[in-house]
Amino acid sequence: MAEFILAKTLLIIGAGIEQVPVYEAAKKRGLLVVGTDISLNAPAFKIADFALVASTRDPEATLKEVLKFTKTHTIDGVMTVANDVPYTVAKVAISLGLPSISINSAKLVSNKLLMKQKFKEFGVACPNFYSIKELRDLTKELELRTKEQFVLKPIDGRGARGVLLLDESTNLAWAFNESQSKGDGGELILEEFISGTQLSTESFIIDGECYTPAIAERNYSRLKEFAPNIIEDGGTIPADLNDQQIKDINNLILKGAKALGVHQGVVKGDLVITEKGIPMIIELALRLSGGWFATHQIPAATGVDLVDIVISYSLGEDIDRSKLQSSWQKATAIRYWFPMPGFIKKIVGERAIKNIPGLIKYGFFFKEGDMQPAIKMHSDRFGYVIVEGDSKKEALSR
Repeated sequence: MAEFILAKTLLIIGAGIEQVPVYEAAKKRGLLVVGTDISLNAPAFKIADFALVASTRDPEATLKEVLKFTKTHTIDGVMTVANDVPYTVAKVAISLGLPSISINSAKLVSNKLLMKQKFKEFGVACPNFYSIKELRDLTKELELRTKEQFVLKPIDGRGARGVLLLDESTNLAWAFNESQSKGDGGELILEEFISGTQLSTESFIIDGECYTPAIAERNYSRLKEFAPNIIEDGGTIPADLNDQQIKDINNLILKGAKALGVHQGVVKGDLVITEKGIPMIIELALRLSGGWFATHQIPAATGVDLVDIVISYSLGEDIDRSKLQSSWQKATAIRYWFPMPGFIKKIVGERAIKNIPGLIKYGFFFKEGDMQPAIKMHSDRFGYVIVEGDSKKEALSR
């Protein structure tokens, strides 16, 4: 008699445009895919086998829908990408007895202040930081410091919402209210601004070893243009680092992950290399990156498919370490468009984009007839283009 093998089922938290590549990858592996999102019109739902309607930022509502689904179907793994909802992912996965970070780790990375306190407790290099609950806290802390620039942001913020660069000219009352309005809990964190090269990392930790197949140099060349808002204009792989710095970065990420109680799984890092060449952690996230970093840039630059690896990890499958090591060394770069605010009458030049050598992907976040907002956070950017090249110079020129 023929033997029938039931396909495994993967639950993906979030069904937005940046989650689409994960749905496609899961389907390519022959998996059944269940998606969750607050919107029935979420683009990845078109690919999913099953759609559960619940906000990814509401763990209880998501778990309620998932548990209803599991009365008739089995779920074998839970994951997300480009979606800063570690608590939702962990709560669902742990409730189903599936691989996951702990609830405590999820709480730590959901609160920038708690995260930094753990870093300090475990001796993990990071900028000095201070809790800000009221305007007088901000005024007091800045009066005590001699440093010229600081970063103020909500402890639960995301996507550069409410992230402000403060200096002696900043209206502190405005900055406090502006930053606080972009968070949910009201509490802010003040950090010393560290001059140096900003980096994005994407690592996978397994059995006490940290594998970081690609490190991108983040592009903050528009700081003055959008000040005091801190807006990133993409990044470039590879970053200009020597072998010792790469080794130090891996060790630092491993140490930071252990401080958060993580000994296995994916770790996304925002780091800075100081002017003395020393790496420091700005933030860690326990998920795959957005900005097409994990889904497009890293595979093109290195041949490493972290999406496939995280799918395997989520399903409880063994990880082939050789797949965490680069097959080649190319360069990729992503940059964004920043139009003036106003009504979008027409979008021109798309044909020229398609003819760019080494084009990997491009996209627009707004369409004709929409309003282009003033740039205050990452979601205000108009669109992006990603290219590859044999060298960093070639990728940047393209």
